[in-house]
Amino acid sequence: MLFARCDDRLVHGQVLFKWVDHEQIKKIIIVDDKTASDIIEKQMIQMTKPKNCEVSFLTSSQMDQIQADTNNKSMVLFKNIHLACHFVQQYHLASLNLGRMASGIGKTKVLSNLFLTSEESQRLLDTINQGIRVYSQMVPEDKAIDLETYLRREAK
Repeated sequence: MLFARCDDRLVHGQVLFKWVDHEQIKKIIIVDDKTASDIIEKQMIQMTKPKNCEVSFLTSSQMDQIQADTNNKSMVLFKNIHLACHFVQQYHLASLNLGRMASGIGKTKVLSNLFLTSEESQRLLDTINQGIRVYSQMVPEDKAIDLETYLRREAK
């Protein structure tokens, strides 16, 4: 089973101490070109991961190697919304969880922790139009916020 999340921080406390336990994650797969080639960042993530959880690092071109494990749940983490949308569509996943996506030039505030470019918003809408639930939820205890209404309002 696969749980897909897009968060510009990748691995951090909310992932390590909340989502891994809540979703009973046994493997974290990080798909990010920069992180996959950064030895120091990879070592830091390996040192902070839970003992019962494996971590692997893939570049965007290696993303097709991901295989769902029917016995154990894996979390696939992205920094890039376009890659995350491509992944959930390719693997026919039911949903995509969005964590924090920071503000920046050309980005519009969607929620307090979610800022998107018009291209990212459109890509998420395309994903929703394919029947995939796209929602924002920082930690499992928070209420999940379906983004379809917010994104359609932004698209107008």
